[in-house]
Amino acid sequence: MNDCTECQKYGLRFKRNYRPVEFIEGKKDSLVWIVGLNPAAEQDWVDSRTTTDLEKYFDDFKTIHGYFKDFKSVSESVFENFGKNCGTAHTDIVKCSSKSFPPETAKGKKAAAVINNCKGFLETQIKTHKPKIIVCNGAEVSKFMLSFLPPPSTHTKAQTSYWSSIDEIKICVVLSGFIGRIDNYAKRRLGIEIEERLREVNNPQT
Repeated sequence: MNDCTECQKYGLRFKRNYRPVEFIEGKKDSLVWIVGLNPAAEQDWVDSRTTTDLEKYFDDFKTIHGYFKDFKSVSESVFENFGKNCGTAHTDIVKCSSKSFPPETAKGKKAAAVINNCKGFLETQIKTHKPKIIVCNGAEVSKFMLSFLPPPSTHTKAQTSYWSSIDEIKICVVLSGFIGRIDNYAKRRLGIEIEERLREVNNPQT
């Protein structure tokens, strides 16, 4: 059992069969990563999965979390590539769970401290597995990414995606509201943007 108690004083604790840095649902070599805020579950959530189970999470779409199914309205190709090699995967900034974020035990500056404690895991994940596109699932994730993977100086607030880098690894960051709350028009707009960015990844000379 892997245990992380960095945020125990904020009422959060990670105790699972895998390490925080191993929390990636889907194939680790996925080109597209959907990044959320944290797992929406009770703070004492017991996740009995192993790293193999995480990798195979999308093998049966009948058992996946409902919000992943919203991606079918975003992009058929992004949705169909969940769990595929070089496809679509999911992780969260904060690896500990809570029904909402921040939880009642970590409001205000405490929430920022929790994110700061956990962001190193995400950084290691990115440097190790080198995704090409990160889709921010929600305004808070988008706000975090603008600081964590900052845009170029030419970026404007009207632009909803940009290229950044970390350790010379080029990554496209796609900003978005929470997938479960935006309407179908906004979902499809997001899907078109992801698809266009994927074409840039697959055809860098065009």
